[in-house]
Amino acid sequence: MNLFNMYYYIFDVRKCKNRRQIEAIKDRLSALGISGEFVIPDKIRPARDLTEQGIFKGYSTIVAIGADDLIDEIAAVMLDRQQAFGIIPLGASENIYKIIGATSWEQAAENLRYRRIIESRVGILNEQNVFFSFCQVDFDRPTSVTVEFENFLLQAKARELYIANRFPGLPKKDPEKLDVIMRSVEPEANTLWGKLRNLFHKAQIPQDLDVSLVRSDGVRIFSPRQLPIILDGRVFAKTPATFGISQKFIRLITRKNLTASTQGKA
Repeated sequence: MNLFNMYYYIFDVRKCKNRRQIEAIKDRLSALGISGEFVIPDKIRPARDLTEQGIFKGYSTIVAIGADDLIDEIAAVMLDRQQAFGIIPLGASENIYKIIGATSWEQAAENLRYRRIIESRVGILNEQNVFFSFCQVDFDRPTSVTVEFENFLLQAKARELYIANRFPGLPKKDPEKLDVIMRSVEPEANTLWGKLRNLFHKAQIPQDLDVSLVRSDGVRIFSPRQLPIILDGRVFAKTPATFGISQKFIRLITRKNLTASTQGKA
């Protein structure tokens, strides 16, 4: 048996509706001719360790079956690897489906069989946590924040703040930069934030919201009081925090005819 040509599935079965869905997924993969080894992460063997194990065994394709948290955990290990990284979303955000060009787990499985591999960057929080989609600064009330870019600072009283590798409804204009998206409290029209909000007119975001956008390969965020930073539905850090875009790539499997202009669009 040549393991190098086989698939290694890291399967978060907790995301399945029932036992029948687990079997349906395995049966579909078998019918497509891409069955392989299935492993289930737990506290003793987390997904990160299982990914390293699959790479050590010589599998050519590592597949995450689960939600955003599992996908991001495996992605952290897959940076700069020769192995391809596949995703079958279960309980995942709509954004993940759009990134790989699928509308269901069945279509995602077909992506693996009729694959196209692209080199994809990911966002990095505090030099350790990886994200395909975005992080959110959690505000319980409007709060003054300082956003530090390489050559300038921005200060505003913010209601919402996102640092995104790919943001829902916003086309990815520059694969080497993060999108920093802020909804602030009525900045004056002559401020830089006030001028930048015009950039959102084509991003399918309601124009009545006071939204601003800056693209950068790195950013630091400060606030007078610590604010939680949400990633994959959990608090992973608090301000101050640093965000960057990976310099290394993941070999990501997507739909065969997926193009850069449609990837991630609503």
